[in-house]
Amino acid sequence: MKKGKVYLVGAGPGEPDLITVKGAKILSQADVIIYDYLVDKSILKYTKPEAEKICVDELDKEMYKNGFAKNQDKINQFMVKKVNEGKNVVRLKNGDPSIFGRLNEELTTLVENKIEFRIVPGVTAATAAACYTGIPLTARDVSSTVCITTGHEANLKQHSFVDFSKVAKIDTIVLFMSVETLNDVVKKIISN
Repeated sequence: MKKGKVYLVGAGPGEPDLITVKGAKILSQADVIIYDYLVDKSILKYTKPEAEKICVDELDKEMYKNGFAKNQDKINQFMVKKVNEGKNVVRLKNGDPSIFGRLNEELTTLVENKIEFRIVPGVTAATAAACYTGIPLTARDVSSTVCITTGHEANLKQHSFVDFSKVAKIDTIVLFMSVETLNDVVKKIISN
């Protein structure tokens, strides 16, 4: 049996018509769609009716406890299983797959298993929120640099990769996953 292929597709920031034309086309041809719980379910209208649609929550009920996947491996192994069944799989991620989307973990599995893949960019929430609110991330007379950072890193890290002494020097700071840690993050930025 011929192996399938995995497409890691950015669904955009939540509004279904913000997926790219390429992303929607690939979605419409996929046999299996494994989507993040943050993806607006109405985006699944682009899929063919017989496509298998699996929310990552169905693979692990505690997937996002404390903001992080307890078992990314379940997603990875499910992708491998479906591809080995000869199916073309879309791993549909909210926003852009390369911005806090655990892309590295999934690519590592695909490469280790010699599975063909393609990454399809998506509109990230950072740029979409800026556009919709009318607040530019850069402005000629105010901001020439942008930093996209997280306020909540993986629990298993020995030390933080976020150096707030450097972040605080950037003109525009975009925070992802910072609801639970916002007070601490703001204090760190102000103190630096």
